[in-house]
Amino acid sequence: MVYYAHREVYGERVACYRLGPHLVFVALKSAEDISKLPSGKDLLFPAIIAGFGHDFGKYTTYFQDYLLKEQTNPYKDHAFISAIWSAFLTGKEGLKDWDELMVFMAVFWHHRDLGNIEEYLVSSVEMEDYYEKALDPNKARRLEIVEQQIKNLNKNMKAISFSLNKAARRLTKMLSARDIGVPSILEQNWEEILKEFFDKWEDVYISLYKKWRKFYREKTTKNQELNEYFKMVSLFSVLINNDKLHSGRVREVKPVDFPSNLVVIYKEKHFTPSGEPKIVNIREKVFEQAAERIRNAPLDHRFFTLTAPTGSGKTLAVINAAFILRERLKEIYGTAPKIIYALPFTSVIDQTYEVMHQIFSKTVDQFSSTPSPYLLKHHHLSEIFYQDKEDEDMRAFDEAMLLIESWKSEVVVTTFVQLLHTLIGNKNRMLKKFSQLNHSILIMDEVQNIPVEYWPLVVKVLKEAAEYFDLRLILMTATRPEWFGPGEAIELAGEAQDIIGYFNELSRVRLKIEGGEKSIEDAVKIFVNNYQKDKSYLVISNTIRSSIEFYEKLTKLMPEADVYYLSTNIIPLQREERIKKIKEILRKGEKPIVISTQVVEAGVDLDFDEVWRDIGPIDSVIQAAGRCNRNFKHEKGTVRLFELVSEKGEIMAPSVYGGVHIHCAKQVFSERREFDEKEFPVLVEQFFEMVREKKDQSKSMGLLEAMSYCRFAKVQDDTYGVSDFQLIKNRWDLVSVYVALDDKAEEVWNFYQKEVVRAANRKARWEAFYKIKKDFGRYIISVPAKVLINKIDISKTIPYLSRDLVDEFYDPNTGFKLKEEGTWIY
Repeated sequence: MVYYAHREVYGERVACYRLGPHLVFVALKSAEDISKLPSGKDLLFPAIIAGFGHDFGKYTTYFQDYLLKEQTNPYKDHAFISAIWSAFLTGKEGLKDWDELMVFMAVFWHHRDLGNIEEYLVSSVEMEDYYEKALDPNKARRLEIVEQQIKNLNKNMKAISFSLNKAARRLTKMLSARDIGVPSILEQNWEEILKEFFDKWEDVYISLYKKWRKFYREKTTKNQELNEYFKMVSLFSVLINNDKLHSGRVREVKPVDFPSNLVVIYKEKHFTPSGEPKIVNIREKVFEQAAERIRNAPLDHRFFTLTAPTGSGKTLAVINAAFILRERLKEIYGTAPKIIYALPFTSVIDQTYEVMHQIFSKTVDQFSSTPSPYLLKHHHLSEIFYQDKEDEDMRAFDEAMLLIESWKSEVVVTTFVQLLHTLIGNKNRMLKKFSQLNHSILIMDEVQNIPVEYWPLVVKVLKEAAEYFDLRLILMTATRPEWFGPGEAIELAGEAQDIIGYFNELSRVRLKIEGGEKSIEDAVKIFVNNYQKDKSYLVISNTIRSSIEFYEKLTKLMPEADVYYLSTNIIPLQREERIKKIKEILRKGEKPIVISTQVVEAGVDLDFDEVWRDIGPIDSVIQAAGRCNRNFKHEKGTVRLFELVSEKGEIMAPSVYGGVHIHCAKQVFSERREFDEKEFPVLVEQFFEMVREKKDQSKSMGLLEAMSYCRFAKVQDDTYGVSDFQLIKNRWDLVSVYVALDDKAEEVWNFYQKEVVRAANRKARWEAFYKIKKDFGRYIISVPAKVLINKIDISKTIPYLSRDLVDEFYDPNTGFKLKEEGTWIY
């Protein structure tokens, strides 16, 4: 009898793939991947067994009938019985209790997100309840399914043992050829092993409960280290990644290499320095310092920082340093480590990716035909594109998706969300790339954007991950929080006096603290009284409502002024167009006024003569200051800080940033009414120290406890699961709306309705959607649900604002209308 693992339909042709070779491939590739980890020796046999056993349940005729005849039945599910079988094999191999538990979890959830193992185990007492028909219905149903599957498998024992024996011999031969250890279980009599499993599966299953309780008891007496968590997720990662790659028939990508001096070549031949001589000089100093210090750093040193003012060329400096470090580490590892460049916002990612793309395209001949193995961009809006030299055209959608999500490239530019939800997470789709962090060089830019309540969690996880994966971490920012103790990190920009010197030399702005709380109306009047025609202005409010109010009141008082509005209340397409236009008119020397929210504080390269900002955390204020006199066009630019209050007289900032941040910022700023840019590093240090002391760290501690216990899902309201980690908080009061602002929007929407909504299956739906994903996202904005109730149907996945409704709901200047008959709805 022939057993199959997968079935694919290609037009009129149907292809079926055999189960034995699939088990061999996944086990072999899992072994190869896990062997690369520093702790891989401990996980080698569990990885081989999990890979070889993960689809054992597909040997039932129930699954084969489902696959070949499309006969749906409850006994086709294969993960649970495969998990018990794999745990049984692990025990037969004589491995540790924790190895059995890890293998069970990895196999059981290999098609789903990781959950809590105790919900799926039974004690001996519960097993008695099962026989007496008194067990929890969900657990009883799972056991009843396994019983039926065991009976079914028993009928075909000889055919199954023949298949397993053939696969085991092949796997043994392939492991030996690669000088990888072979578990003794692979060389035993598979018919005898099957008989034993059929007789003892209940005992195996009950023993898992005992072993889990023992782990849990012992854990309470130990420090909450994360070693078990990292091992568990590593095993899960290599299993699901290789299972998906083989199931999707994804062809391997051949590794590529490049010299460490690409950035130097790029700078010499293709890069023209811009800006005042003083800025250009500092950029060169930072670049050379970073290169020299990374060349001389001890290779066993794991932590680095790059601290320099905004506009001092940190991006090129850190890329060059990473390339140098990569070349040095290649001599140790034998292969070059992956570089992962993580940033907080998609807009910043796109900019950094373009810099990287320019470097590679101008210096590597093969890059034009083989871009993806060198460089990938990965975030939720990035295009699904993968091309290498083995293909004349791009890889098919499914292949491209799997390769991108597995980070199959030498350099990956991605988001904090992708990175941190891989390190701290339970999502199947995220954890595929967990093992790709091995030996990597990890660059984290603008880390102060990570919420402070998560700092203890992120710092501990990064430090333990650095040891576990033997990775190198570079933190880069102009406002660096103190995450490392003395001597823990090497500063790439130079010694402390060098960094102070950079800030002193680039003393471009003066921060003035405006006394007293101001209503929006008063703030607008003060602005008008201080306005000078020969200056450009940026005004940053903390909320969309206050920014719109400021814009409306200002344009009434100054109808002839050249005023632009920016916030997330206008669709991304308009934001892109306006930023592009503002850049152009600033370049021409014109003097606009831009009213905005924090959307301009990171990743938007704009330069104004004067910046006004509502009070916020000090790092945000300094980010705003980075948009003032950025290119040293004047001796000094001015940044004015004020406190906006609502109609009720309440300060607005705490509603956005929380009371702790604003309280600490006000305390630091209370010392004086004026600060120079050279003092910014000290202000940031004082601010973060105060915030760290006052901020509640219970969430970080709860999540670290969940990780240490491998508690992946929430158990109850007062107990955290790893799944509770959310870098970006979901706003349940907001609804995403599609705004059909122009002809292109209608064209994209029509395609979405025809090809995506009405797609025949999930695969076709994904493939169709990713064709328009980037354009589709340009017309989406999030608006308060309350402004839509009884006006637009919000029951649909994405409510649609058609062309004939745009004028009623959407203002071309300020975006979605949040007023009704002159009264704010939100």
